[in-house]
Amino acid sequence: MKHQFKFNPLATAILTLLCGSSVSSYAESTESISTTDNKQLNAAIKESFPGQNFFEQYYVDKHSAQAQVRDTNTLSNHFCEGIWITPFDSQTKATAAEDGSSVITADNGYYNPNGDSILSGDVVIDQQGRMIRADEVTIDQTQTFAKAKGNVQMAQGGLIAQSDQINYNLKDETGELNNSFYIAEATHAHGHANKISRTSPNVVVLEDATYTTCPPDETPTWKLQAKSIELNQDTGRGVTRNTKLYIKDTPVLAVPYFNFPIDDRRTTGILNPNFGFSNDGGFELSVPVYLNLAPNYDATVTPRLITDRGLLAQGEFRYLTQNFGDGSIWGSYLPSDRKYDDQDRKDLHLLHNWQIDKQWSTNLEYNYVSDKDFFSDLDNSPSTRTELNQRRAWELNYSHGIPGLSAQFKVEDFQTLDKTIPDVDKPYARLPQLLINYVGGNPQGLEFEINSDSAYFKKNINDFENQAQPNGTRLYNQFATRYNFRNPWAFAIPEVSVRSLNTFYDQETRDNTNFSSDSKNKSVVVPQFTLDTGLTFEKEGKFLQTITPRAFYAYAPYENQSGYPNFDTTTASISYDQLFNPYRFYGHDRLDDNNFLSLGVSYSLFDTVGLERLRAGIGQSYYFDDRRVNLNKTDEIDTARNTGPVISLSSQLSQNFTIGANSAWMSNGDNAQRDFQLYYTGEKGNLYNVGYFYRDNLPDRQEAYDQAVASFIQPVKDNWRIMGHVQYDLDNQVAREYLLGVNYESCCWGVSVYGRSYYNDLDNVNDPGVKPKRAVMAEFTLKGLGGLNNKLSSLLENRILGFDKVNQSWTH
Repeated sequence: MKHQFKFNPLATAILTLLCGSSVSSYAESTESISTTDNKQLNAAIKESFPGQNFFEQYYVDKHSAQAQVRDTNTLSNHFCEGIWITPFDSQTKATAAEDGSSVITADNGYYNPNGDSILSGDVVIDQQGRMIRADEVTIDQTQTFAKAKGNVQMAQGGLIAQSDQINYNLKDETGELNNSFYIAEATHAHGHANKISRTSPNVVVLEDATYTTCPPDETPTWKLQAKSIELNQDTGRGVTRNTKLYIKDTPVLAVPYFNFPIDDRRTTGILNPNFGFSNDGGFELSVPVYLNLAPNYDATVTPRLITDRGLLAQGEFRYLTQNFGDGSIWGSYLPSDRKYDDQDRKDLHLLHNWQIDKQWSTNLEYNYVSDKDFFSDLDNSPSTRTELNQRRAWELNYSHGIPGLSAQFKVEDFQTLDKTIPDVDKPYARLPQLLINYVGGNPQGLEFEINSDSAYFKKNINDFENQAQPNGTRLYNQFATRYNFRNPWAFAIPEVSVRSLNTFYDQETRDNTNFSSDSKNKSVVVPQFTLDTGLTFEKEGKFLQTITPRAFYAYAPYENQSGYPNFDTTTASISYDQLFNPYRFYGHDRLDDNNFLSLGVSYSLFDTVGLERLRAGIGQSYYFDDRRVNLNKTDEIDTARNTGPVISLSSQLSQNFTIGANSAWMSNGDNAQRDFQLYYTGEKGNLYNVGYFYRDNLPDRQEAYDQAVASFIQPVKDNWRIMGHVQYDLDNQVAREYLLGVNYESCCWGVSVYGRSYYNDLDNVNDPGVKPKRAVMAEFTLKGLGGLNNKLSSLLENRILGFDKVNQSWTH
């Protein structure tokens, strides 16, 4: 017969020793507060308890019915056959009842007011979210010392431990657990300690302890073994002494002392090192050091040894202010790079963001880089791309205040990394620029919009004498009103707008005798009318089919703009969407003259599960007048009466297989651009991508390229997979980048080795002095401890379309 006892001090002792959290002391109530689920779990534990290995009790097949109760996405991954199921998952909060009572049951109980009191025979101490079991529990007359022995098990919030014996002092909250095994469900970790001692209410010491995340039914692939592990809840830190990392039964790394976090607080310490090899740098080793300087700012300092170059110092400082936003400053410095003509290499970056209130925000950005090869040579993130023009700007933004109104005030300049580019070809600085947009009215009816772009543009020419660029102020304004008519079968959107452009040259430009201008100021106003209309036809049956014919007309009269400066405008490239756009310039330095009609039709076919089995579109523009407004004086007037056809095709052949193609022709029949792409993602983590991209050289419109790309990820055997990526320049018959790697993943560890050959984004591959950079990198990951390197995943994520999705199916 089971008996219930009001013996709460013992529950306080054991739970505090295990969990580091106090529970209420003695209470009069004997009402059980276990939930039905807790009782069922406790019954299952009791049934499996006698004579079974502790770990086997809680490690179950991930496909079992018991595992389905838990969120298996957080408990397991693709490589693990089993998952941990503890009595209370990590989301369960351990709370005492309002009266602070615990329920203690036992087969036998002996109470001695003048001596020791003893509970024996499957003793169970139950609180909501907590549970303790033991063969026997003894507490002394003064209720100061408690002892539990014989298969002692304790569970709370995703943690469970089993010990031979517990000795505990109720008054000073200190005690010992002997020969303890433990499981941490959330981190998949388990291990053993000869002794667990609570030396104070907030300090626990584990002696001769092990830790691993490998399955318990085999010799762990890796484990940590420490002479002692001290966990201090006051400081939020753990300290290990005389720690060794074992691979199987072989020690591979000894760490006499290591300091690590046990909660979310940030503390100074050494982070995971990175290592690798490249053909132009040699072996590399970096050891980041994290500095917790204050609750609202910190820093990371990373000395990085590159054997063929020298010692690179990297640093990052992050800060958070109470009322003025947050930001970071980072940079690096390598003196006298032996592989770069003994030049100093350096970079500096600053980013600050401040949300002033609900309507106003501001940000500041600054970037400096010593040379165009810096990122490809020294940046250890393979996903980083070299931006030719490094931005420096301050912005003040307004939105979410007056309905429909948004505005931005900014000052912006650039550092051009390629020093061979003449100043005349570098971008203008905006000192400053004001952008305003206001949209009012009814989105389903009459609507109006105002756009304004006012800026002062400045460019200094220092590398050529007597060659100047016009500097000055440009004011662009547009007022448009439209009527939005839409219903399920048709749409018609007429729009009337008026655009104005005013340019005022500054005094320096006016005084420059070599600058030829017919006037000091330039001004032009152009009205415009557009009509965008179409129909939608649907047919239901075995497949859902839709056909949408579309017509777009635009008219704007010609106004002479020859001699107007070009501050920041380029010509739009050819595309299907561009057929239905009245603006053939990106920027506000030209007001288009238009008189054209674009016709197009699109077709879609959907199957019963929602896959778009076919999507097709074809369109063409017809011009009724020449396009006389040009970006440059030397540009020829476009007299073609029409464009060539523009075609877009795509198909979801299945859930896993997608193809797409696009092509555009000029009026003379020449193919201006084309591309073809094929994607396949398998159910078992395999992926194949093939693509071809061609674009003809159209002066002042688009630059030419002719490239093919391909990538793949292929699982092979026993959790091994190979992966690769190539980008081939057909014009120059050279591979701009290729990558080949091999990867292994198991339940508790992973390894990747890959080789990469690539050119800097700004390299001229036809220059005989430019050679590709080659690197061989290795990554080793111990699940539960983190990886020594994460470059491969970062690289593939930026190079291979669909990598994220496939990688998740592979690792989960």
